[in-house]
Order: sequence, then C-alpha cells, then structure tokens
Amino acid sequence: MKIQKSRIWAEVTGDQAVVYFLPTSVREMADVQKIVDEIMDVSCNYDLKAMVINFARLRQMTSAFLSKLISLNRSLAQAGIKLRVCCMAAEVEEAFRICQLQKIIPLYATEEEALKG
Repeated sequence: MKIQKSRIWAEVTGDQAVVYFLPTSVREMADVQKIVDEIMDVSCNYDLKAMVINFARLRQMTSAFLSKLISLNRSLAQAGIKLRVCCMAAEVEEAFRICQLQKIIPLYATEEEALKG
C-alpha cells in the first residue's frame, strides 16, 4: 500500500514500511517537524514491526533533523517498531556518523539490506 503525504511517501508491505522523502533538502525546523509528524502518522496507522527510512533523495539536512531522528527512534521503539535507515548520500552519512547515530539507528547501504535487518 502506498501512502502519499506532503513531505514523504511510504510503502507499507505486511509489517514493514519504507519511507521516502519528497524534498531533497530539509533546512527549516517546520519541515523537520512536518516530516517527523508524517512518519509518526504512518507508524500509528499500521501494525508495523520495522520502518526503513530511505534517504536516497535527501542531499542536505539541518542538524535538528538528526536530533529528531533520535526522538523518532525512541518513540518507534516504545511502539515496538525497529527503525532502520538506508541509502544516505555521502554528506548526509558523514553527519550521521559524526554524531555516531549508527550506534543507535542501524544504517544500511541498500533498502534491501535494511528490510532484511
């Protein structure tokens, strides 16, 4: 099932969802919050065990988005949903690694690997 939102679209298959960004850049705090709200909406409306966020389109993001990813991971974990990320552009992955988020949120090279977890 495909779900279209204003900042993301998601594909839900069974108990897994893959989230894709529509924008290529997330710089404004309002955009960050809207994306997180839309991801949470997907997680609340489906019985999920895993959620993969595919970063392939995203080329730039604010550091506030990294902070929100930590909060999102915590909220999803409380709901029993494992968060995984994949397909990060080099500059986005560098920020992710500098903050050592791969210790909290698993990072995969491909969407297929992330879905297998």
